[in-house]
Amino acid sequence: KVGTVAILEDTDGDGRADKRTTFLEGLVLPRAIALVGDGVLVAEPPHLWFCRDTNGDGVADEKKEVFSDYGGTSNPEHTANGLMWALDNWIYNANHTQRFRYLGNGKFETDSTLSRGQWGISQDDTGRIFHNSNSDPLRADLVPTAYLRRNPSLLRPEGANVRLAPANLPIWPGRVTPGVNRGYRTLNSEGKITAVTAACGPLIYRSALFPAEFYGNAFIVEPAGNLVKRMILTEADGTVTARNAYEGSEFITSTDERFRPVNTANGPDGALYVVDMYRGIIQHRIYMTSFLRKQVEERGLADGIGMGRIYRLVPEGAGRSKVKFNLATEPTAQLVTRLRAANSWWRDTAQRLLVERRDPAATPLLRELARSGPPLARL
Repeated sequence: KVGTVAILEDTDGDGRADKRTTFLEGLVLPRAIALVGDGVLVAEPPHLWFCRDTNGDGVADEKKEVFSDYGGTSNPEHTANGLMWALDNWIYNANHTQRFRYLGNGKFETDSTLSRGQWGISQDDTGRIFHNSNSDPLRADLVPTAYLRRNPSLLRPEGANVRLAPANLPIWPGRVTPGVNRGYRTLNSEGKITAVTAACGPLIYRSALFPAEFYGNAFIVEPAGNLVKRMILTEADGTVTARNAYEGSEFITSTDERFRPVNTANGPDGALYVVDMYRGIIQHRIYMTSFLRKQVEERGLADGIGMGRIYRLVPEGAGRSKVKFNLATEPTAQLVTRLRAANSWWRDTAQRLLVERRDPAATPLLRELARSGPPLARL
């Protein structure tokens, strides 16, 4: 049991984490977390734990199982993850048929929903959910699933799980990629993989820090190709399609075979954050072909662990944000004004905190915002 959940802090403001506190340890393959109420949801399939730090030392001293059927342990490439608090105040998952809602005081309710994708989950400004699987780079629910489920006789509802980009979408790695499954079939004459085979961690970029043309773009990480892909979404007549932002190249490519981007996030500073697992091996043993095993053994890909990192991507010259904030301690009226923010992190976080607080003082302020606020705040 070597899995942990840790808190990383930058105590001197230089942009690099210099303090690490182990919040929870002794876990087997923990794979998702979410801040909820006064605690943290921690996914350790098949368990979903609600953990609290009651004395403020950064270490969990309460651990309560809220659900015991959160995925399984037989196949880590195909089990539940995500825990995304969505616009409708339900917590959604990839690779799982349940969604959750926080009721306060460490209690949750559950409801059945669609199974979405494989690894990673995101939403856009209107709450449409985006997901993908290893060879299927981007799908979305264009209609809220609550509407689609109201008629049980509608067996094939349009608007759910819609494919936005073709399967096996072309990719352009920045290096040869021999360490992939079935490389004898998937590599081109240059020794490079030519199509997505490990697409995951989709993200809709929703901040104003990048140039305007990036807003609403989809970012997809592809660890087998050592790259990050940017896709431009086009909406017409109720349908969304996705296309590569660059032909013949990618948003990020690496010449380092151990660059393994696996997840993405919008940050409070508007930056795009990329989680790099930085491992030679990413394929689970039950899928590892003899071709890939030979690559691993000959080139020592199993060596080197504990070197994961987080990248913060900003436009050149953007620098680091010096804004200090703590939304958790802000008064309710201030949180309501945060719903006007251009950066989605602030809107989403303020919405979650307002829902969790259940402060009646927010009601007249929210009613007024719904009547006269800007479109995203009204939504």
